[in-house]
Amino acid sequence: MPRAILPRELCDLVVDYLHAERVALGSCALVCRAWVPASRFHLFEHISLSDNEGYVAARLDELLASPHATFAPAVRSLKFYNALSPVQMRNPRTGHVQVKTLLQTVPRIVQLTQIRSLVLSDLPFDILSAFSKVQTLCLVGITAGSALLRLAPHLPSLTHLTLKRVHAIPYRAPSPGSTSDTAQITALRRLTVRGSSIAFLGWLGILAPYTTVLDLGDFCPSEVPYLVSFLSSLKTPLESLELELSCGTEVREFAWDELARVLGAETRLTVSIDVGDQDEDRGEAEEDEDDGKDREVSILRAQFPELEKRGTLDVKRLTG
Repeated sequence: MPRAILPRELCDLVVDYLHAERVALGSCALVCRAWVPASRFHLFEHISLSDNEGYVAARLDELLASPHATFAPAVRSLKFYNALSPVQMRNPRTGHVQVKTLLQTVPRIVQLTQIRSLVLSDLPFDILSAFSKVQTLCLVGITAGSALLRLAPHLPSLTHLTLKRVHAIPYRAPSPGSTSDTAQITALRRLTVRGSSIAFLGWLGILAPYTTVLDLGDFCPSEVPYLVSFLSSLKTPLESLELELSCGTEVREFAWDELARVLGAETRLTVSIDVGDQDEDRGEAEEDEDDGKDREVSILRAQFPELEKRGTLDVKRLTG
């Protein structure tokens, strides 16, 4: 009697359905050799390493060292926290404790050349070239200054850069005759900043002069001059600017007119005002506060008459 063979497409559908079930995916890989590639595609899609679990990094390095290891091409997302921080590792043969950086614990991480999404909390430039296919990069807690320009030769495919809770180094114009063009990533189109001052934004004006989407959370209107300077440095018109103002931010006395002058005719501006939690049982004082928030929305709309006329301005209130 001939052996029944499921169509490849059906096998892939079964494995894809179980993409979040690691135990089930491991079982699928044991069903037959034909199920291994699809199972591996999901099992090893995401890897996360941190200095709190140095043994995990060491184990990963051992696996990558094996001549039978074939999972590296399946890894497409990497979170690598504190790569340059020291970790204590005990030698299993001698019992001696060694201190090395997390990166030194997993030197073969450079074999993960198919990574598309990368999260870092420091900048290990020595290995970044191995991740030249990265399209999305998130930098958390780094010092954001001229070091950002060093990303360019390593990550030519980068399209979206996110910076969270970074320490901002104010931009200083390079000296005359400097070759800043070599520090550009022409593919980089989207920038996102969260929980940080944007004093460093001028450095990104050099790194990403073709930015088309800029998303600034926790934006402080007093930093409008940094934003204006960045927008003025771009080589292409900005398509979308998103500003989220923190709860309690006053909008009346800032240089919105300067921002209005540098926004392109086709730029869509979205300003979100965080008004905090809204309780259904509000008293008179809370209602007066709501009226104040409505006035702030009106004030913002009045600052951008051209955008309002073109229908490219959106001012909204966010509730917790």
